[in-house]
Amino acid sequence: MKKKIFIFVLSLMIFMPLLFAQAKITPDCGQVVDGVIANPCDFNYLIELVNNVITFLLFTIATPLVALIVAYAGFIMIFNNGNSEKATKAKHIMTNVVIGYVVALAAWLIIKTIMVSLGYTGPMLLK
Repeated sequence: MKKKIFIFVLSLMIFMPLLFAQAKITPDCGQVVDGVIANPCDFNYLIELVNNVITFLLFTIATPLVALIVAYAGFIMIFNNGNSEKATKAKHIMTNVVIGYVVALAAWLIIKTIMVSLGYTGPMLLK
């Protein structure tokens, strides 16, 4: 079990920087043109950064991870060979993943609502 966790963490350490490098997380502000800041960063850009980070983590990282875990639990469920203990384990995995993902989506919705109430007028949905 420890070897599987080690391999998973090692693969995350290798592939996460590649994902972050491809994602456009930071907003385009604070660029210096001829010694003058052409587009100064303000509160909207800070909120846009928070929005981009949360959207990236929830939809680019968590959604595929949830799909993989659900597939794993389904694999356990299908190939349990009549073992009720494995079937119960698969049901618990599936239940916990679905509950966790729904909680994460609810938190995303609450944060979006708070951002709108603070006056954020930037892009609110996926880009």
